[in-house]
Amino acid sequence: MDLTEKARRDIEDLSTEIFRLEAHAQQEGRNLTKEEDSLIAEMKGAIRLKTELLESLGPVTQPGPVMDGFEVGGGVRKDGGAGLILPNGRKDYQAIFGKSTYQWSGKDTNFFAAVLSGRHHEGLIRNSMSETIPSDGGFLVPGETAARIHSVSLENELVMPRCYVQPMNSNSIKIPAMSIGDHSTALFGGFTASYAAEAGTISEANPKARAMELTAKKLTGLIRFSSELNADVPGGMSQIEQICGKGLSWYRDKFFLKGTGAGEPLGILNSNCTIEVSKETGQAADTIVYTNLTSMMSRMFAGSFSNSVWVCHQSTIPQLLSLSLAVGTGGDHIPVMTESNGQFNILTRPVVFTEKTEKLGEKGDIMLADFSQYVVGLRSDMRFDTSIHVAFETDEILSRIIERHDGQPLWDSSLTLEDGTTTVSPFVVLAERA
Repeated sequence: MDLTEKARRDIEDLSTEIFRLEAHAQQEGRNLTKEEDSLIAEMKGAIRLKTELLESLGPVTQPGPVMDGFEVGGGVRKDGGAGLILPNGRKDYQAIFGKSTYQWSGKDTNFFAAVLSGRHHEGLIRNSMSETIPSDGGFLVPGETAARIHSVSLENELVMPRCYVQPMNSNSIKIPAMSIGDHSTALFGGFTASYAAEAGTISEANPKARAMELTAKKLTGLIRFSSELNADVPGGMSQIEQICGKGLSWYRDKFFLKGTGAGEPLGILNSNCTIEVSKETGQAADTIVYTNLTSMMSRMFAGSFSNSVWVCHQSTIPQLLSLSLAVGTGGDHIPVMTESNGQFNILTRPVVFTEKTEKLGEKGDIMLADFSQYVVGLRSDMRFDTSIHVAFETDEILSRIIERHDGQPLWDSSLTLEDGTTTVSPFVVLAERA
């Protein structure tokens, strides 16, 4: 943890403790004791010092090289706005959205403690006061809190760290893209080229462009906990950030991998550009054979190979670990999946195990994917709200966090190679083996 982040955490912890002391006295219907008043004064003094330290440190982001007004791989423009983030670019909250438009104005508590207290706080901003969807309700999550939730989710995600990310300032955004087309006739759905003699006629080319549209889908997460936990562990609000971050990452990954596109992101498994490789003739149910993997690799777009990763359901592990190649008659067996420094590889490409794909034997239990050919649109207006009424009988609090995003492959179809018979794609999945 760097100096800036430590100072911010210290300020939050001190603010939480001040809120706890004041709330405790209020619940008991009394004024603060001299000891409590003195302690709060000391903590407020510490907060002022740490705030001055943060101000002296200034901006903490390290800008990358700027090209045409954009940070290459960063996404933050000179004017403070946000642009398309490259697959290998920084994906932290500030890199995606630039300077947050909503900063927490609470001086005596943190955001979650204020919401869960059920009392008015000047730092809270109702969603109905924003330009988003008022009927969704809830409080806008301040930029600094959203950034911590985002950083937790990013550490646990499979797709977003490897794909393009497009900040969204409205409900939808259009991104220009090329039609993939057929290389046996033209490139990218229309581009052609030919050699011409001096003063010769140049053949016309008419590449077909298309507009990809990302439309924000609403993902709502629910958290249920006892009133005692809320009252007794005010310093545990960072746990809510952890729960929200990990929960958002799990569901985003799931739908980026296998969403239907109807009211949710279009996942790789259901995309028109994804190629499905059939099982081998006579292959037994729920098995994986070496030719499954080599066939999948042969259908991977050559330009995507160096970026590709194997995404395998964890139920495939026993099959993959037992898969080997015989060397000569009576010779040794070479394992197909190898390991080095804790990283598994198949045919030189990294392997990622997850529960978010389909189980062994079903379509998509093994994917070979280049996530740099996937784009995610992300809104910054994360919201949080709470209710004591839903679980009133059990004295529990139900909280919800809402985030809006979308995702889909950049390709609209698979690519037919120059030979006119073979199709390839950045996304290849193994078919069902029933």
